[in-house]
Amino acid sequence: MSGAFKLKYEGSKPIANLDIDIWKDGQRVDSIGWIGDVFYSPDEQKNNEIEVIISTDMVSIGEKDESAIIKVGIVNRSGTDLTTFHIPWEKKLAARGLIQDAEPRSFTADQAVYVFGMQATSSNTIRTSDLSTESLSQTEWALVFTLQFEA
Repeated sequence: MSGAFKLKYEGSKPIANLDIDIWKDGQRVDSIGWIGDVFYSPDEQKNNEIEVIISTDMVSIGEKDESAIIKVGIVNRSGTDLTTFHIPWEKKLAARGLIQDAEPRSFTADQAVYVFGMQATSSNTIRTSDLSTESLSQTEWALVFTLQFEA
């Protein structure tokens, strides 16, 4: 499963980190990691727009254990970066779907913002969701990507 979204800033460059959290039964329960300063450019070239591409691959280890490999690619004017994260996966979570915004939205750098998610259920059904706290509180299991800004 994969998806993508674009981020763009106006004004001075923010230090924006992309946190990746696991939610269970509508609550944030664990962090699997984060990617720091997503607008960074090694050559001082202005990267005010990036595309973030996310995919998950399921890997079976024996008969009982299964894992998910989360791949996060960032594309900008300087090139591309790829980061991978490895998490345990419950086989009962058979149905999977994306949680993303259909329309562009604007926000300020004074608060954390949910920017993307993936959900899974053991009931083999998926409820259409968005990135609001209310909608995320209805998920059985979700991987939520949050943009956090440093002061």
